[in-house]
Amino acid sequence: MRLFCHLFLSCILLLYFNSALCVSFPRSLMNKYRDKVKAMFYHAYNSYLLHAYPLDELKPLSCSGMDTWGSFSLTLIDSLDTLLIMGNETEFMRAAEIILHTVKVDMNVNVSVFETNIRVVGGLLSAHMLSGRVKGMALEPGWPCSGPLLRLAERFTQKLVPAFKSATGMPYGTINLKHGLHPNETAITCTAGVGTMLLEFGTLSRITVRTCIMDFV
Repeated sequence: MRLFCHLFLSCILLLYFNSALCVSFPRSLMNKYRDKVKAMFYHAYNSYLLHAYPLDELKPLSCSGMDTWGSFSLTLIDSLDTLLIMGNETEFMRAAEIILHTVKVDMNVNVSVFETNIRVVGGLLSAHMLSGRVKGMALEPGWPCSGPLLRLAERFTQKLVPAFKSATGMPYGTINLKHGLHPNETAITCTAGVGTMLLEFGTLSRITVRTCIMDFV
């Protein structure tokens, strides 16, 4: 009974404070904060393009670039879906074209399976799915089951698949995109590195109707 009373009181307080916040948060204030968020994004995005591209990330104190996870121009891939959420279709199309023409899948580089999955594969998949709302962007007849961003995401996924060839079925932490697994690669992993693969692999499997991809996770 006491537990029920506590839960009931918590619900009442939650409803009260939510209502109070909604009343005291007018659209003018919402627009003000929205504009601040957009300004912060473009400050970071434009600074990356000016000082760091084509490297992965910007070092804000030195205003220089660095590669962190494979030299994929990673911040540009990270920004694709955000550009569309911000309503900048022109810059989205420009950035997407740059990525499609410059990002290489067969580089001789060791990459984090986890980071490549969530940031490269995930970034490309979300950009592909959101591209359907871009006016003036030519979509392939089979969209959303086909498209250049989707194919690039699938190529990266195929490069990650050998990482699952472990005694436990859980992926190794790193893999070389050109040569595959290192013979002495450690089997040590973490729950995030294992469990998070489900979202990207599952989405790709569903869109491309290739269930073999989903089988790995």
